[in-house]
Amino acid sequence: MAKNWREVKDEIEREIDKIWYDEPIEVTMSKKGLFPSGAGSHEKYMGNLFFLVSDPMALGWSLVEPAMYKAIADDDFSLDVCKKMFTYLVYGKVKLLGGTYGEGCPAAWLNLPKFWSFYNDIVDSYDSIDNKVDFKDLLWSWQNYVSRICRWFHTVYPWEVMGQLMPRSTTVEDAEANLELMREAVKLMTPEK
Repeated sequence: MAKNWREVKDEIEREIDKIWYDEPIEVTMSKKGLFPSGAGSHEKYMGNLFFLVSDPMALGWSLVEPAMYKAIADDDFSLDVCKKMFTYLVYGKVKLLGGTYGEGCPAAWLNLPKFWSFYNDIVDSYDSIDNKVDFKDLLWSWQNYVSRICRWFHTVYPWEVMGQLMPRSTTVEDAEANLELMREAVKLMTPEK
């Protein structure tokens, strides 16, 4: 049976309340390298954490959220087009983050099963949404959930490791060693007249 969008919104809001101050289990598992799906490269999980920072950011405030809000506000985009647009923009990422990915995958690929579940609930509630105001209201809750998860991953990501592995150039010698690279970069970045 199809869901009502208000029920979906309420469920998402309850989850936001639950994880606002308390680190969600999905984040704790990920920062400890616990990926029941087997996700990772060469028995490492740093890449997983990278995608858990960047993909929710793209699904949220940096890409999907502003695009959806612009489309909803645009009279040239009907409600049906906005619904399709949400599906087109979100499906692939949430499938990767929270669905089973590939044959024989035993668990949510990148430990975010609620992304996949909430996405499916939203799509399943489309028939109960008959205007853009309600659709935006539902997406507002979805975007808040996505952004909160994104902020959690920004918080737990081991930035200090990256800082140790990638020191800044600070001396004249460092600059001189990169002089030829800079010349090539200027050529590449400067349009011909």
